[in-house]
Amino acid sequence: MKTRSQLEIKRQRGDFIGSFAVFGYRKDPENRHRLLVDEYAAGVVRDMFKWKLEGISAGDIADRLTAAGIPTPMDYKRSQGMRYSTSFRLKEESVWDAGMVLRILKNPVYIGVLEQGRVTTPSYRVKRLVVKPREEWAVVENCHEPVIDRYDFESVQKVLALDTRTSVSGKAVELFSGMVYCGECGGAMIRKTVPTAKKKYVYYVCAAHKNEKRCFSHSMRVETLDEIVLDALRRYIQDVINLSDLLELTDTAQLQQAGMRKLQGRLEKKREEIDRNQALLRSLYESLADGVIDRDEYQDLKKTYSRRRAEAEEQAEAIQEEMSREMGNFSEGRGWMEQFRKHQNIDALDRTIIVSLIERILIFRDRRVEIVYRWHDEFHWQMDLLRQAQGTLPGREAV
Repeated sequence: MKTRSQLEIKRQRGDFIGSFAVFGYRKDPENRHRLLVDEYAAGVVRDMFKWKLEGISAGDIADRLTAAGIPTPMDYKRSQGMRYSTSFRLKEESVWDAGMVLRILKNPVYIGVLEQGRVTTPSYRVKRLVVKPREEWAVVENCHEPVIDRYDFESVQKVLALDTRTSVSGKAVELFSGMVYCGECGGAMIRKTVPTAKKKYVYYVCAAHKNEKRCFSHSMRVETLDEIVLDALRRYIQDVINLSDLLELTDTAQLQQAGMRKLQGRLEKKREEIDRNQALLRSLYESLADGVIDRDEYQDLKKTYSRRRAEAEEQAEAIQEEMSREMGNFSEGRGWMEQFRKHQNIDALDRTIIVSLIERILIFRDRRVEIVYRWHDEFHWQMDLLRQAQGTLPGREAV
């Protein structure tokens, strides 16, 4: 038990306790519980994330690495003189596969986060490994130097969660794959190829109508969608840059005060909601005693009001935590703007730009296209703060 508690203390303070460093890092020779960047392996990891953002599948990334003669994590450890062995080793030299690639792409260690203590044993006598619930893991941020930018890491996780298909060439997914939805029914829109005597035309059509004849029969050519999205994205990028520049010119104290006013307004509303549900709970017993409601109604209403009060208390606590962060570092929450700024001179769309800056694209039957950008809530929040700080809007909670 003593050894277990000592290991848990080390995990909670962010000490690396693994036998071998993760691919992309090496152990600090002066502190074996600290990770340092291994530039060669880190370069390979960066290429993997870059390729994934470009739409390359995990299997094709593995093939690229194998063809280029890049050693797998296992072989790389052995080449560095580490006595690394595994029961999975079947060949003298292993080859990359999609599973290896996905494990790396999903590992938050590359943004400086250590997730440890994911498995345990029931006791020191029983050696059977048991996976612990995620809330019991030891997760510590900023433990070591990141290899991957946090925004790129989040974009890759988004890509991995999308339902995407590889293009006919097998090299990359289609530009808008997994991103286009029907504005009428909310379902996915899928590509449909219509061949003619001279050429093939590719359209996005509503899957619900195509497969089940639900929704409406509406479509849009891929080339038309490309033009619309490129034009809209250029204008939105400029809007973000303009907002960023104005925020830089505005007194930070004024912006911070405006932010605190908005948060304080939200907090007061949540406190009113807590008090309201508390009052309803107090009145329930009187209603039961007076015969206004029966015992079953009393129990149902008590459960409902208690749940609403608990949810409001949890939300109020989250707002208070946000207020503390706001006081700590006001400008930290604007890093997302740089993701747009670095694409300000785009003249064509590519997969990396699409998944990095856009959440989803909606196509309506009147051929209207609505684009939901990433960090759209943050954009409106910052815009409202700017207006309040400049005195163009009263300091009230936005609806």
